[in-house]
Amino acid sequence: MGSGKTTLARALAEALERELFDSDQSIQDRTGRSSREIAQRDGVEALHRLEKKALLEPLDGPNPAVVAAAASVIEDPVVRDALQGTFCVWVTADPEILAERAARGAHRRPVGKSEHLERRDPLFQQVADLVVDTGVLSEREALGVVLGTMGEDEI
Repeated sequence: MGSGKTTLARALAEALERELFDSDQSIQDRTGRSSREIAQRDGVEALHRLEKKALLEPLDGPNPAVVAAAASVIEDPVVRDALQGTFCVWVTADPEILAERAARGAHRRPVGKSEHLERRDPLFQQVADLVVDTGVLSEREALGVVLGTMGEDEI
């Protein structure tokens, strides 16, 4: 939360002329509730199941797409397997920056500065083809790094 993944994904989808799937928006469209509301009413595990589905469905689709997925999905081995063969970008920033950004959105559930980072970092490193630090790169710079790193077969 707060890494800028939706912003970067939107710009990337536009540049590649691909459909964008954002997990937060997909969940909102499907349930009529925000991620925060689902976590509060149904529990975090219920939210994580929806986040997993919001990633796996577009990956199984017939056309290449850009997917902005919730970080929680990386903890699921089925998701990590599904990400093999994709071009996976890990969008991150310094924990203080992430916490400050995440606190801005009413749709996000509150988290601490370092919640989950130690557990998830090695998992992201397993699947990510590229790490983009949006704490030091502007939106335009981050997009340039992603596009400049993608191979012909990924574009």
